Formats: sequence, C-alpha cells, structure tokens
Amino acid sequence: MKKIPNWLMQELPYKHSWIDVNGKNMHIMEKGEGKPIVMVHGNPMWGYLYKKVLKGLDNSHKYIIPDLIGFGFSDKIKLNEHSLEAHSKWMAEFFLSIKEEKIGLVVHDWGGMIGIAGAMKAGKKIDGLVVMNTAITAPKDGFKPTWFHSLSQMPIISNLLFRGLNFPLSFLHRFANTPESFDQKAMKAYKYPFRNFKDNCGPLALARMVPNSMHHPSVPLEQEIEEYLKEYNGPAQIVWGMNDPVMWKLRRRTSRLLPQAKVVKTTAGHFVQEETPDEVIAAINKAVSYTHLRAHETKANLVCRLLLE
Repeated sequence: MKKIPNWLMQELPYKHSWIDVNGKNMHIMEKGEGKPIVMVHGNPMWGYLYKKVLKGLDNSHKYIIPDLIGFGFSDKIKLNEHSLEAHSKWMAEFFLSIKEEKIGLVVHDWGGMIGIAGAMKAGKKIDGLVVMNTAITAPKDGFKPTWFHSLSQMPIISNLLFRGLNFPLSFLHRFANTPESFDQKAMKAYKYPFRNFKDNCGPLALARMVPNSMHHPSVPLEQEIEEYLKEYNGPAQIVWGMNDPVMWKLRRRTSRLLPQAKVVKTTAGHFVQEETPDEVIAAINKAVSYTHLRAHETKANLVCRLLLE
C-alpha cells in the first residue's frame, strides 16, 4: 500500500482505504453515505480525475472511486499482467466488497468496459449509468484503430513515448479544449503515482488493451459487455466532450446502445470531468434520481418518458 502525501490528502479530504482484490491492493476513495455510486477512471488517470465532480456533489449518496490496479495508489504491476480479463476480475472483487445489490455507475475511457464488466461479473444491478467519452461497444469487422492506439502497438516507439517521455500524461493539454484545465497543481497530482519508471507501464498497457484487430484478446469480453448493455433498461446519461481528438466518433454508437440516455454535448476534449465538471455533476444527479423506476419498465417506455420530461 502506498502512502498518500499530505498535500494530496488536503486536496482529496475523503475516506481512503485499500481492499484486497485477488492478491492486489486496490485504493478506494469514498465520500458521503447512502446508495453506492461507483466512479471509474480510465487511462492514464486515477481517482483524482473526479476531484472537481466530488466537490460539487452533496453527501446524499456514497460516492466510491477505485483506482484501477496499476494506477493511482493501487498496486503497480508488470506490463504483461494487464488485460481486460484481469482488470474485470479485479473490478468484480471490488464490487463484491459493496454489500448493496444496486449501484449507480459513472464511467470514463477504459473505466467503461472495466467498470461495467466488473459489475456484470459481480452480479450487481446497475441502477443509474453515466457514460463519458468511452468505448462500451465492441469493434466490428473492418474497423480501424485510432492513431493513439496504433501508436501504442509500435514496440520501440511506444516504449520511448509512453514510458520514457511519460506520454500521454505529460501532454494532457493536447487532449483538452480548455487550456487552463490542467494547471500545474493538477499535473503534479496526475503524474505523482507514475513518478518512478518501474511503476509507469500502466498507460502503455491500457493503450495496448484496445483492440487493433478482431483477433485481439479484449474482443470477446467487449462483445459480452455490449450484449449485456443491450438489456440495460435503467436510467442513463451520456456526457460527451465534442472536441475529443481520440474518441469523438463513438458518441453516436454509444447513443444507439443506450437509446434512453439523454446526450449532453460539451465543449470539452477527452477529460470532461476536468473541463466541464458541472455537466457531469448534473448528469450524475439526474441518473441516480430515477431509483423509483419500476423494474419491469421496458426500454421503449423509458425512452418515451425520458424524452417527454
């Protein structure tokens, strides 16, 4: 377990703890009491990504933010230990530590696939879903990987960039549309868990976890997750940074998978929690407020009702 420095504790004045997930220590941050709302970060971030969002939420729910294994203050692992299957199992163990059956879920980037897979494998009922700039649909035949993920597959170049030059962490402003979002204090916080070379393989590993062909090992589980979400008829919100240089194409596909979701288009780049936190806060409050929905309500009925509201 890693000691969190005082300057970070002052910025994140919440409950911090660690739980064992299949032999790895996962760092957890919590605020509030009540219905559990889990917020999962993606690549190359950690729970600090939700700092502005947490500050704007009241204590009427229990907000739980885990650091993915290999990120933040969770245990660091070797490059070849990362896989979607492994992360989904660690996340399932995390969800099993939550006693409630129903949970709200807020996901971004790789937090989408990993978070949803973990809830699915743990048998939790998702009761409110907020999706932000992520891929929660599986690739289809003939797809082309993005420039970012193609770059991660180039052996020598990717190691130099991701590990030697700390890409993309040192270049977060390139993925933003609001320049002042990543100030000096925020950059210090994001970089801190990866300050040692031996600990910084996570961003490269997660970039390589993105399929570059239909034979990639992530594809079968991604297909399973997409099928699982097709059956989800609960409340949902989509908050999308329209200036995302990597995932800008995926909004429409996400909307088709979650037709009941209201789509909130923002001026942000990839990291909407940093750039447009108010929109994220509003979406969370909206999604988790529908806890009174009848379990048997069909997706078609839910779509109609939400559109009328």
